[in-house]
Amino acid sequence: MSFTTLLLALVAAPLLVCGVLLWRRQLLLALPILVVLNGLPITVRGTSLRIDQLAACLLVIPLGASILSGTRRLRSDSTTWWLASLLAANLTASLLNSPARAYSLAQCANLASAWVIYVLLLNFLETRQELEVFFTRCLWAAVIASSTGIVAFGLALAGISIGGAEVSSGAVEQLTAAYGASGTMVEPNIFGSFNGAYLVLTGGLLATVARRDSASPTIRLLRWTAVLTAAGLVLSFTRSAWIGATFGAACFLLSGGRTFLIRRRRILVPVGIGCAVLLVLLLLPGSVGTFLRFKLINLVNVGSRTAALRLLTYTLALQQLVEHPFIGWGTFTFAPLVAEGADFARFDGWRSLWIGNYLILALHDTGVVGLVLWVGMLWSVIARGIRTTRRLRADDPEGADRALALTSAVASLLISFLATTGFSLGYPWLLIGLLGAHAWSEHAPRDGLPMMVAGESSLPPRPADAT
Repeated sequence: MSFTTLLLALVAAPLLVCGVLLWRRQLLLALPILVVLNGLPITVRGTSLRIDQLAACLLVIPLGASILSGTRRLRSDSTTWWLASLLAANLTASLLNSPARAYSLAQCANLASAWVIYVLLLNFLETRQELEVFFTRCLWAAVIASSTGIVAFGLALAGISIGGAEVSSGAVEQLTAAYGASGTMVEPNIFGSFNGAYLVLTGGLLATVARRDSASPTIRLLRWTAVLTAAGLVLSFTRSAWIGATFGAACFLLSGGRTFLIRRRRILVPVGIGCAVLLVLLLLPGSVGTFLRFKLINLVNVGSRTAALRLLTYTLALQQLVEHPFIGWGTFTFAPLVAEGADFARFDGWRSLWIGNYLILALHDTGVVGLVLWVGMLWSVIARGIRTTRRLRADDPEGADRALALTSAVASLLISFLATTGFSLGYPWLLIGLLGAHAWSEHAPRDGLPMMVAGESSLPPRPADAT
């Protein structure tokens, strides 16, 4: 580092810290938009940095400052401690066994910058009004992300390539790339999982009877989000996301159908639109219809080419695990091990050498110990959502609806991430953090305010409206 660069860094650092402290709320509210830009990283000296994770790291500064100054106490729950234990397991395995130690330690930092989003939301979303504003931002982010993918797919079919969608014949015939819409996200699998989770979330909220005007802007936003995410889910051409969304919807209906009165008409509208898009694509001639028919026919076929490739990857990963079964090889060490000592980063397509299953990945990287920690962490999230739903059922039915919908959305990711893990990205932790914050809000003073639907104001009505 040159003297000039060092001097600029010394000058910029305090300005950056002051800016984060002053505009902490704005940066926090920007997170829902930033997490959907995970396919557009910033490259610095060959290292890819995701914008949402950079923002999360910056938000640690005001959180730490407020804790050290005594103005707030650090909120933590069992999920926080499970995550801390998981990070310790990744660091330990990487230090002891990784064949590419510097790379693995850098990936530990990458995981920590995504996981810290949970801690940030748990601590910064302290009031009901903050929860509602943040939730509304999440819905708008889903609208923007799904719309971007849909438009990109439509333009690609028309021969106008702007990125964000893959419709080439090679992707259909030779499976050289992941076919489908991805928008601003990493790949169609991630885009599909994101849309599936938000479809479950908004569809669940639309299906429940709430004490509100069905023509309110909030309901319209939920409907638009559900419709666009349903279309985005179909256009992702991702089987695991389809199955995950079905599983999440089933969890919501089975858990809430006996307790909450379901308005089936509301949920049938977005589902019907998604089915209509699916039917149109099925009947289309050319690569789109051909590939969609292939995907549906091979929905759960473990003998298909992509499924066979995944099984081969999992088998190789388990064979590597034999040497370090208890603590694993270290964070994201599958590619270095396959390279057998060579500089794996110089190989074309080396980023494809990864384990697309969060359970197998945890077992390979952190051994049996890490797998137990992962299962414990995920169970703590789902169990807290179920407990919160039950406790709010009598006094705050709308809050119970929200907690159940968030729990079902997270459950959908547990299925879709069996084929492509996204737990190293920010958006799943946004949903998990929202669920954790809602669980905390159960114990917070309500000041007479009920749990609102996203977008509704916590202020009393104006005199002209109070009729």
